[in-house]
Amino acid sequence: MAEKQFELFLTEVRAGWLEARIVHDGEHYDLSVSCSFSEPLKDLFSCLCDLYQLEALPDLLEDYRHFEFEWGGEGWLYYWTIIPGPGGVLQVDIEFKGKREAGGVEHPVWSISAMTDWQTLAGQVFTQTSEMLWMYGFSGYYDRWSKDFPAGKMMRLGHLLHGQARDTDDFSRELGYLAETR
Repeated sequence: MAEKQFELFLTEVRAGWLEARIVHDGEHYDLSVSCSFSEPLKDLFSCLCDLYQLEALPDLLEDYRHFEFEWGGEGWLYYWTIIPGPGGVLQVDIEFKGKREAGGVEHPVWSISAMTDWQTLAGQVFTQTSEMLWMYGFSGYYDRWSKDFPAGKMMRLGHLLHGQARDTDDFSRELGYLAETR
């Protein structure tokens, strides 16, 4: 059976909102995330760095990892769970739930369960965020999102994508990662 498509596109950041689109098996899912409730880029970077070269879930009581996170809006949440498997395969589960009134019951809207691999998803996230930086710069991102761009976490992901140690300290190499996306 052919692998199902899973792609993430970070389409816009403006006025404290990040817009994203997921394409899964030919279906499109749009996400709107507020900076008041979420730090989606930090979540993605931290998760992907923690997942690097894992073949299964570690004992999370002994070794905390960033495999689950929430992105929030006004009255809705996107619940993410990403589970590592053998050979760099990742199971990505995303649930979108909303509330019709403040403090009300959450109602499911949609959910996705997809398989991808670490290299593909990490590459998509790194390329999409690089394009955001090229478009707006650090100060433009700050103006649109109201918080600083998580450059350090992004560069740690860049190191892993390029076969370097996560804790590599090399500014010229990091600038080179961004230049590759141009």
